[in-house]
Amino acid sequence: MLASFSVVTFLFLLSVGRVSAAATDSRLFRRSPPEAQNTIVQLFEWPWDSVASECTSFLASAGFGYVQVSPASEHITGSQWWTDYQTVSYTLTSKRGSSAQFANMVSTCANAGVGVIVDVVLNHMTSGAGTGFAGNTYSKYDYPAVPYTSSNFHYCVGGTTAASVSNYSDAYNVRFCELSGLADLAQEQTAVQTIMAAFLNDLLSLGVAGFRVDAAKHMLPADLATIRGLLNNGFYDTQEVIYGAGEAVQPSQYVNTGDVLEFRAPATLLTYFTGSPGIAALVTPSPMGAAWGFVDSSVANFLMANQDTERGPTSLTSTSANNAYTLGAIFMLGFNYGTPTVFSGYDFSSYDQGAPQDSQGYTNAVTCNSNGWRCEHRWPAIANMIAFHNAVGAVALANIVQGTTQQIAFGRGAVGFLIINNDASTWTNTQWATSLPPGVYCDIIHDTTADPTVCNGPSYAVSSSGTFSASVAPYDAIAIFAGVGGTVTTTTSTSSTTGTTTTTATTTSATAATTTVNSVFWTKLGCFPDSGNPRTLSGVEYDSSTATSVSSCLSQCGSAGYAYAGLEYGVRFSLVQFLLDLTDA
Repeated sequence: MLASFSVVTFLFLLSVGRVSAAATDSRLFRRSPPEAQNTIVQLFEWPWDSVASECTSFLASAGFGYVQVSPASEHITGSQWWTDYQTVSYTLTSKRGSSAQFANMVSTCANAGVGVIVDVVLNHMTSGAGTGFAGNTYSKYDYPAVPYTSSNFHYCVGGTTAASVSNYSDAYNVRFCELSGLADLAQEQTAVQTIMAAFLNDLLSLGVAGFRVDAAKHMLPADLATIRGLLNNGFYDTQEVIYGAGEAVQPSQYVNTGDVLEFRAPATLLTYFTGSPGIAALVTPSPMGAAWGFVDSSVANFLMANQDTERGPTSLTSTSANNAYTLGAIFMLGFNYGTPTVFSGYDFSSYDQGAPQDSQGYTNAVTCNSNGWRCEHRWPAIANMIAFHNAVGAVALANIVQGTTQQIAFGRGAVGFLIINNDASTWTNTQWATSLPPGVYCDIIHDTTADPTVCNGPSYAVSSSGTFSASVAPYDAIAIFAGVGGTVTTTTSTSSTTGTTTTTATTTSATAATTTVNSVFWTKLGCFPDSGNPRTLSGVEYDSSTATSVSSCLSQCGSAGYAYAGLEYGVRFSLVQFLLDLTDA
């Protein structure tokens, strides 16, 4: 399995003569996650201990930036998955574990470099009465453990008479009536806003990096904005606003309060990967995105499937024919639209079926490919595409090639190239035109190693004109990108006029099928103060033409009164190899 690779805006910090860990990189943002490693994996219904283990054993090394977890608050009892979405109190005890286990999961993942996004239910409470999972009693419109009373809810008929949402052409009906009979909270009330903000601030204080707001479509954007304004920290925010043609409430109404889950994307991939007009139309003549009426890429949370769509099904599923689910995920991670979320679920035989659980109602520990846990995020072709996504970042589409209506290839500038063959016939081209630098590249789709520094997929030689020859099997794909395929040699030269020592990294051809991943493409050096976020590039900035080596930049930083030198690079590398190859101090 190929490890993660950062895009061009990651900074490696050096102090004079030593590596420094003093400067920290905040992963909390009010808008989209940072471009580097922004992929979210939704570990649906996973218990907290299993999430913590997955962060350290797989997610961090694979390059995932965030893990989205199921609701952490107390819910009604029951084995069904949707019990998680009927909140009893904001006590952090659920079928996935205790508050201590939740806090440990958040800190463990954060320490591994993976931010935790929590699914939060703010729109409603329950539809009935009983005792919650943590032992708190409740009845509809009365939740003593919060506390909420009957005065804190909407009654859309009038007085104390409520009704379920029945008319999606009426915004009032959508936002003030009850979703499926669930007690609808009055978020416009100061008391409710204060309670919700306290709950969210509690999560943020534990180190949570963001929220996925369930049923945001049924809340007023202004109320959501007010609640967010009461929070103490920045955070990543994505909102569930399901599109419906001609409906009164639209995703575009929520783009000022966070990102929006773009549900037209999974429906579109289902249609195009399984029939007409075919996947080529996703890219050409007009790429899928804002031009199609979707929310803009800058505010889009691109999902291919989730717990709702796979039960429709209104998306591709893990059982879709002809490898369509894997190919759809490859497309999502290779395409340049939105912040992607990879779904990871479990087998079910009925709509209501929840995750495997024990006799006390707690979710069983996850063992991938056992006891129903599918772990799609670990499927090699999907997992390896995280590195591709991280490497290409926001680079635009280029070199688009269409075969049949079910065959499409495209580049991501000079960084990557992807071919998807969703056709029953092999797709062969002896002159795939790319913008890649010449060299030998490893196909990550077919990399099966567990070593994050090695790729054993097929190798493809890109010529000096940017072309290569390849055949793609039916219902298969090839993905190559800069940094996976060449070896690095170091050349040191001294200028006769200036005496400046210059160290460069040169990519040479790899002859073995197993390719070492250690290419370094450094483009910019800069000097930074002793504190603050290094992503801002505050201070004195040099490019490779004015700061010819690490040591010369360090010298200039010292004379300018700065404590650190920073290096921008395009791909991940071995720290030891970097120090040996590029530090001439």
